[in-house]
Amino acid sequence: MTMKFNMNLLPKFKKQTDMDIWFGEDVDFMDVKDLIAPAKITENENHMVFGNNFSRTLLIIDYPSTPKGNWLSKLYRFKGNITITTHYKPVPADKMINHVSNSITELDVRLDAPLSPRRKTETKNKLTAAQNTLDKLMDGDNNQIFHVHTYIHIQEASQDKLESLTQKLNGLLWQLGLKPYVPLDNMNVAFESALPINKNNLPQYTYRNMDTEAASSMMPYDESEILEEDGIIKGKNATTGSVVLVDQYRLKNHNEFVLGMSGAGKSFYMKIDMLRHFMHGYRIFIIDPEREYKDLIKKIGGQLIIISSMSGTIINPLEVMHSKIDSINQDQDDDEEEEETKQSLLHQKIARIKVFFSLLKKDITPLESALIEDSLIKTYNDKDITWETDFSTKTSKDFPILGDLYKNIEEQQDSRLEDFLAILKTFVSGSNSLMFNGHTNVNLDNDLICFDLKDLEEESDVQPAAMFNVLSFLWDEITKDRTTFKRLYVDEAHIMADPDNPRAMKFLFNIYKRIRKYKGGATAATQQIADYLSAVEGKRNYGKAIIGNSQSKFIMTLEESDIKDLKKYDAIKLSEEEEKILRKDAQGEGIIIIGSKRVHMEVEATPEEHKLADPKGYEKKYGKQVGK
Repeated sequence: MTMKFNMNLLPKFKKQTDMDIWFGEDVDFMDVKDLIAPAKITENENHMVFGNNFSRTLLIIDYPSTPKGNWLSKLYRFKGNITITTHYKPVPADKMINHVSNSITELDVRLDAPLSPRRKTETKNKLTAAQNTLDKLMDGDNNQIFHVHTYIHIQEASQDKLESLTQKLNGLLWQLGLKPYVPLDNMNVAFESALPINKNNLPQYTYRNMDTEAASSMMPYDESEILEEDGIIKGKNATTGSVVLVDQYRLKNHNEFVLGMSGAGKSFYMKIDMLRHFMHGYRIFIIDPEREYKDLIKKIGGQLIIISSMSGTIINPLEVMHSKIDSINQDQDDDEEEEETKQSLLHQKIARIKVFFSLLKKDITPLESALIEDSLIKTYNDKDITWETDFSTKTSKDFPILGDLYKNIEEQQDSRLEDFLAILKTFVSGSNSLMFNGHTNVNLDNDLICFDLKDLEEESDVQPAAMFNVLSFLWDEITKDRTTFKRLYVDEAHIMADPDNPRAMKFLFNIYKRIRKYKGGATAATQQIADYLSAVEGKRNYGKAIIGNSQSKFIMTLEESDIKDLKKYDAIKLSEEEEKILRKDAQGEGIIIIGSKRVHMEVEATPEEHKLADPKGYEKKYGKQVGK
């Protein structure tokens, strides 16, 4: 830990007037140290008292002979109010060669004298270290030597707690090969050496010669923090205890991918993340196939839209939204999107409808697809809708519905579409007609909207198509404007992944690529990574591509088979230590990856957030019953 002072936060004094008013005309001090110093400091033999706080500064007077990289990791992760201060002073190589040569001579003489086994081993180790240092200096490859001085300052609220913390710390220091020393009657000067004021008051006790390699091993390069200004709190760094604060809208893209086995806490994390974005004024859209969000949405005044064969909620697959992309404001380097702006909205809609139908009939042939497109064009023409139509003048009731398309195909009596017609009939007059055959009766006036698809979980032939239809509808809503911050959450995203029909996942991938242009970000989550990575077209794996387009990733507890699948598809690279963390059955924990940074994170919620997102968990944790 290091103390830092922000000079901009200190009072700005005028030379005379403010000083006179605050302290009187005869006061002549007030530098930074005076301003931040405690009102009262009492120095005792082996500790100091700052008001109600007790402190002690330890000196490190010896180090292990052969320190290696990351050897101080346990010290830097030590739980307690401690400050580690290290001073480095470069020493000229020629002086060090003479000094080390003399030390070697002295150690050789000492070994000839009678020594206890312990002292003899210590002397041999020091001699070996000195000879290694001399070899490096003489070779010229590593001829920079440093005097290294280390101070450890600890602080507690009582003397008993200070003694307990000192005892625990001493045990760790001895384990690491560090020898601590309490500078009796020198507490004040030792404390000054631990402050960030560039004072090293006790060098005669603390110095140790180190070459560049050894000195660099003292630095905590293994520590990683994710702390971004004005971000959203994601959780707590399980290693350091610091908050994990992420501003996804400052990253290269604004997207996130969440992976974890059933029961790992995926949905809880997404609920907390959604609540925090919502409180920051974001517009929120959720696709929920498992009914995880229903109660939460109702409690905070959101709009819950249940999609089922009996709900009567309809999103007309044939409706064309008038959210035309403004090509003037497009990024010219995105060829695919630029090409889309040259198409009419009807072209774009027909392409989506064909994906929708391919989810209804998984073995649809290119010929069937072409014949269906002809029927679609005729169906739109019957409603006076053509390639040149201005859709901003249209309402939902101006568009054809699936029943109109069915009638057109039926009248053609084309045997090549008999199978497709039989399937379409269930969506026109059969069990699924109340969900698809009609004009859109959903309004999206709320800033928090959740589409609940739970009632379709037993209908594997319908659920992917319904999920795609909702996603297409929401995308049209998202692209209406570029001024409102918004976020799309797609839970159980593997539902849309199909190895025989990757186009639904391709649509989600395109959303991931382009949503940032509309001040938006997307979060996709799955518990079935093998299914999620199954949508492949040529050399393109769309599930993997979505992961690649997610600057933020949160990987929670996984089955062994899931870890193997990540390696098989080369989707996310994990270290052995990270794999160990993910194998632990620890709910709400995992590895969060933000760009090139990654930390072990625990999901934490405030009591109010916990009460909203997981009432049963709240009652168990806090012992309080949640009211209605």
